[in-house]
Amino acid sequence: MIQQRLYSVVTLFDCMQDPSTVAWLVHANIALPDETPPGRYPTPAEIRAVVDDVPGICADYLVSDIAWEVTVRHLRDVCWASLTIMDYCGDPHQPHQFFFRAGWDEIILLVASHLVKRCGPLVLLHDSGALPQLVTG
Repeated sequence: MIQQRLYSVVTLFDCMQDPSTVAWLVHANIALPDETPPGRYPTPAEIRAVVDDVPGICADYLVSDIAWEVTVRHLRDVCWASLTIMDYCGDPHQPHQFFFRAGWDEIILLVASHLVKRCGPLVLLHDSGALPQLVTG
């Protein structure tokens, strides 16, 4: 089943492994580091810990043996975002790729900026084809 996505999320490390992706990022004037920093995808447990530690937001989780999603809401206004784990295997300690299904850019960037502190730089790829966003911290 194809799921709606606002932003696909990939590690900068993965992006730097493909010369055509690097060329695209350079063409888009994305400032890249001289050396490719290590990076990895977070575990659902890490995502939960990060989201639960971000001040000013609250979260609602939908977790089953085959699905893992969190909706994050700002406590003072209407900003929100929905993060979905891809191909969830039921193990909250196994790294997984993820994407943001929908939401406000402010919350998406807030969550991503906290995740990179644990996992390394991430690249947000907007479904519309808009320029990618490198999140480094």
